[in-house]
Amino acid sequence: MLLWRRRLRGRIVAKVVKLVVVVCSVAALTFIGTRQLGGDPVVQRLGPQASNKVAYEATQRELGLDKPFINQLGSWSWNAVRGDLGTTYQSNQPVKEALQQRLPVTVELLLLAQLFSMLIAVPLGTICAYKQNSLFDRIVTGASFALLSIPGFALAIPLIYYVAVKWSIVPAVGFVHISESVVDNLRSVALPAIILILPLSAVYLRLLRSDMIATLQEDFILMARAKGLPTRRILLGHALRPSSFSLLTVFGINFGGLLGGAVIVEYLFGLPGVGVLAVQAIGRREYLLVQGVVLLVAVTFVVANFLVDMLYTVLDPRVRRAAA
Repeated sequence: MLLWRRRLRGRIVAKVVKLVVVVCSVAALTFIGTRQLGGDPVVQRLGPQASNKVAYEATQRELGLDKPFINQLGSWSWNAVRGDLGTTYQSNQPVKEALQQRLPVTVELLLLAQLFSMLIAVPLGTICAYKQNSLFDRIVTGASFALLSIPGFALAIPLIYYVAVKWSIVPAVGFVHISESVVDNLRSVALPAIILILPLSAVYLRLLRSDMIATLQEDFILMARAKGLPTRRILLGHALRPSSFSLLTVFGINFGGLLGGAVIVEYLFGLPGVGVLAVQAIGRREYLLVQGVVLLVAVTFVVANFLVDMLYTVLDPRVRRAAA
């Protein structure tokens, strides 16, 4: 037991070191990439006064853009480690504050999408695997293929027209903070959450169905059936856990993807989230804001993958035996 704990601790430390390297590499590449956007933040900030050479040079020094590229990268990296992501060029608002204002909207949308997609995918995927090639399986898998092939914005337009405009069940655009009204908050995010839930549940369902079909052919499942165990216990107690590893991996990856990738959904429904913030920052040449958003997404990616790796140790006894 002591040896297993020592090796597990070493595995965790090695994984953390790798994740830190990944985050630093992404941050550096983002810093380099933002400088290739073109335009001039000083001109964006000064406007017509940018033609004044004295004002231009003073603002350039104030923003730190007069320093060599390496110095700018080192200064930003050191400040980021201490939690200071800089300030926006135009409004002089701290980047950290801007992210904190937008993050709750995207996180709520992300959590609702992940939670309800799993609630849909796990039972349907389990039933489809058990009733492989049945009429129910064909209908569900056919519907999942359709959902995967339809872009999110194509689903959004008819939903907005019927659910929001014609039937007036939920509002078409806007966001109500949960501190103002829980019911109105859920109504304001219902449609964008559905747009994310439908394709996500289709992906999760097909992954779980495929893995569970293979698991149900294993010898230990045949042994469980030979013992006369109930079907429900075989599916949930014996087959589901070893079939969930691919699902768990994609689930963790999607946390980072949804955090910065729900731009179209946020834009269509007028949600003040992180994705829209990133697009606006690129248009205004707000280098530090873009870097802050990408750093946030990168950290979310690596933390989610780290937690998934740790869950493997809990769910799969083979991982524990390998560590021992």
